[in-house]
Amino acid sequence: MNIYRSHVLICGGTGCTSSKSDKIQDKFEKLLKEKDLDNEIKVVRTGCFGLCEAGPIAIVYPEGSFYSHLKVDDVET
Repeated sequence: MNIYRSHVLICGGTGCTSSKSDKIQDKFEKLLKEKDLDNEIKVVRTGCFGLCEAGPIAIVYPEGSFYSHLKVDDVET
């Protein structure tokens, strides 16, 4: 079992998926692999957070940082 220092939770609900949350997840995973951080930070697709009007949404733990209205280009910043 791997132990990660951080988890990036990405909403996989219908609204967020229609707003490209799957592409956001792919970009996170690609960048983490490129920077050799994929063994330290885990990207997890979740169910709906219930905040569809704010989607796509990502939450980073353990900090609890909340990101809304994400775009694929936001992942690198």
